[in-house]
Amino acid sequence: MSVNKYVDFVSDEYFLDCVKWVIDAYVPASGNPDMKDLEKNTVDPFKIIFDCSIKSIGVNAWVKDEEIRQLDKTINNRIGEFHQKLLGGTKDWIDLGTGDEDQVDLKKTDNSIFIELKNKFNTVNSSSLASLRQKLEKIVKKYPETNAHWAFIFSKKGDSGEEIWKQNGNEHPRIYKTWGNKVYELVTGDSNALENTWKILPKAIADLNKETRKFTDEDLEKLNYFFNSAFK
Repeated sequence: MSVNKYVDFVSDEYFLDCVKWVIDAYVPASGNPDMKDLEKNTVDPFKIIFDCSIKSIGVNAWVKDEEIRQLDKTINNRIGEFHQKLLGGTKDWIDLGTGDEDQVDLKKTDNSIFIELKNKFNTVNSSSLASLRQKLEKIVKKYPETNAHWAFIFSKKGDSGEEIWKQNGNEHPRIYKTWGNKVYELVTGDSNALENTWKILPKAIADLNKETRKFTDEDLEKLNYFFNSAFK
């Protein structure tokens, strides 16, 4: 019986595909960005005035900083998508992507669990949260044996958990809020799946990119501190 090199819940090939999805977003800043490319995300001319005035920089310098900021935003989006893609590759699970009729991110193939997955607790505002709640209510009504979850990886308190989702005094016995390592446990059945994924990332990245940084003992100590502060 073969043993996976990276994580137990998806194949090595699939895991590397998910990691590469994030790596490919790390496009070096050009240093001379195309103004039209920046404008696709609607540049705020008022912020330019404040930034340049307070930071004492010229507009050309601001444009270079903005290119880096937009690239970083793309990377952050890819990391959020990484979790969805990875968990969606687990046996008996499907990454629904976009356009699915139930309008959530993940589900079990037997329709017993549906998940709307976010990277951080504050990704959705109050109106979006109300809309999300309505989606999950429609799902549990459509599938009488289903549990539906609003899930996010990073919580405000830096912990993990699962509970009936109570919103504005309303609750449903099959609608849950799930966060931290409990999200990975829900999908994989392994309480250590999130931590194991995090720990193996440096090796996977190095296997894909031979020029990647090797972490020192001091690096690892600080990395462990940040992981523990985020999930424990």
